[in-house]
Formats: sequence, structure tokens, C-alpha cells
Amino acid sequence: MSSPVITQSKNLTVLDAQLQMIKQKVGHLCITVDGTSNSKLIGILTNHDVLASLGNNPTVILKEIKRAKKTKEIREIRNKANQLLKSYLEQNIPLSHISKIISEINDSVTIRVIELSLKKMTTPPPAKFTWLALGSQGRKEQLLYTDQDNAIIFENVSKEQYTETKEYFLKLAGHITKSLHKIGYEYCPAEMMASNPKWCLSLSEWKDQFNEWIFNVDGEAILLSSIFFDFNAIYGEVSMARELTKSIFKTLNERTLLFTFLAKEAIASPSPLGFFKQFLVENNGDHKDSFNIKQRALMPLINAARLLTLSNNIFEINNTAHRFERLAEIEPQNKELYQSCSYAFKALLKFKTKQGILHNDSGKFIKLESLTKEEKLKLKRCFKPIREIQEVLTIKFNLSNMR
Repeated sequence: MSSPVITQSKNLTVLDAQLQMIKQKVGHLCITVDGTSNSKLIGILTNHDVLASLGNNPTVILKEIKRAKKTKEIREIRNKANQLLKSYLEQNIPLSHISKIISEINDSVTIRVIELSLKKMTTPPPAKFTWLALGSQGRKEQLLYTDQDNAIIFENVSKEQYTETKEYFLKLAGHITKSLHKIGYEYCPAEMMASNPKWCLSLSEWKDQFNEWIFNVDGEAILLSSIFFDFNAIYGEVSMARELTKSIFKTLNERTLLFTFLAKEAIASPSPLGFFKQFLVENNGDHKDSFNIKQRALMPLINAARLLTLSNNIFEINNTAHRFERLAEIEPQNKELYQSCSYAFKALLKFKTKQGILHNDSGKFIKLESLTKEEKLKLKRCFKPIREIQEVLTIKFNLSNMR
């Protein structure tokens, strides 16, 4: 038997029960009168009960990932997650739950790849390290296969040990990124990966790097901020990621110029709709006449949520929908807007994911002629909060003369 016993109340939903079992790595939950271990037991919920109810099995997928010995095996197992994702969408399960399950699977894939890559190294790591997921994986919004965005923090070492230590972690990162590529996660075109010497740094170097982006704001700093500020520790010494977070917020509190530039970036994307409320589509290139749902609809919300949480000293919440939900709690005057933004983001991400599954791609570019009238109306309803949040940012960061 496992200990301590995990207890829950009878009001627990089947979806939440499944998530609890995955997180706690248990196959049974004890249901008590008040949900605590101090009250009477009224029943036991098993993993089989949950699976029978939902008709799917993420727990088995996670166990298979942990037992996998080769990259090819992991790829085959990860592909099962795509079928699971499709099944969830068909069952109309809430996106918040879908994101948590798929994120657990993505993180487990990364962890197993790191474990197998460490075995390929001739010696153990010369220093403690942390593997960071960046971008959509860092925000726990990576539902379909996307480009890799990752980095390594290794602990501070002496000057004499530095070169050898960095070379070790660059070699390790090379094994990891190569395996992730074989599984289905494409290499980042801009090489924002731990195998790039620029993104495999000691803790003190990472602190200096973020300070540089915050104090000396330019176009590159804004671009990199949008990816690196959403980091999430996946493996290793998590305390180093927390220390980096504290350093970042300390610097941000000393200098607020970055917020102005991030705000300008957040309102830079034009409205998804034109003057006559028609979708703004790509004018040229391979995706001519297609609607870029990521750039025109999702990114404005992602950028706004990141900026507002940073400026409100809210850390360790990376997920866009969760960021808006937290903002709704601390800014009652904008509660309705933030809740609308959270809802719109989840609806847009779900729409993008469905399109990606339907067309076997990222879902980023949508051919409008393939949509029904009802689908177009649903999309347009999600655009109102984008316009409203951009108006709030314009006022909050005094951007009216900069647009």
C-alpha cells in the first residue's frame, strides 16, 4: 500500500480524480466525508473506475514512458497521446483538464529523454543542473508537436572548472535535443535550445543575462523575453530556477522600462478583424489568404497575460489562462475582462488544436473556406476580449501616443 493515503471529498469530479492519481502516482483515492484523513471513509475510487468512466488511459501512457529504453519507443508512446488528445476533444472535455494531462505527458517524455541521455554520458554530471522548458511547454500549453524551446542552468563553478563543465552540459543537451527531434519535436529554427552555448549557462550567467534584457531593452531583448520569461523547471535542481525567478523580479522592481516595451509589443498585433469585421488574412507567401490564429489571436493574449503578471509581481504562474484567472482575483475592477480573456484563450487554443489534428499540422494557419458559418462566429466572439485588453494596456502603460 502507498503512504500517505490520499483523501478527497465526494464532490470530486472524475476528471479531477484522474489528475490527482497522475500527480500523486497512486491508483486509489479514499473518499471521506469532508475530504480529509480525519473524517469517516465513505468509499474508494480506483484508477479502473476512472478509466471505465472516461474510456481512456493517460496513466498507462505515463507508465510506458517511464519504462521506455529507447527514443523510438518513446516516439510510439507519445503518438498515443495524440489519439488521447483527439478523444478528449471529441468528448468535449474542458481544455484546462486536457492541458494538464498532455503537459504531464510532454514533461514525462522530456524527463525520460534526459534520463536516457545521461546514461550516454561517460561520467556523471560535474555539477548540479536544471533543464528548463520554454515557450508553450513552459506555459503548459503545448498540445500538438511544436518546435523545441529549452535551456540549461548549471550551478556556479570555479573558473578552472567552467569550460569543462559547460562542454559536458552542451554535449548532454545535444543528446537530449536530438532525441526530442526524433520523437517529433522539431529543432527551433532560431536555435533557442540548450544545445546552443548561448542558452546553456551557469546560474550567475543567467541572472546577468536577464538583467541585460531588463536594463538594456532592444528588439532582441523583447523577442527573447517573450520566450525566456515563461520558463518552467522540468528536471534537476529546481531551486536554481526559483533563485533565478527571484533575481528577475528583484531587477524588474528596480527598473520598469521593460514593461513599456512589452506593452508596446502586446498591442502591436493588429486586430484579427478588419474595418468591415472581416478576418485579416495573410497577403502573400505559402499561407496566402489563410488566417494566422496564433499570431493574430493567441499571441496578443499570451503577451498581455505575461506582462500583467510580471508587472504585478505574480510569479510561478506561467499558463496564460491561469494568469488571467489570478489577475481577476487581484484586480476586481477588471475581473470580468480577465475572465473573458481566460475563456477566449482556451477557446482559441482548442480551436487551433482541433484544426491541427484535422489537417495534421500545427493548426496555426486556418483556411477560412474550410470553416462553417457557426465556427467563424465562434472565432469572432473570442476577438472582443483581445481588443479590450489591448485598450487596458494602452491606458495602464500610457501608450496612447506610441501606437
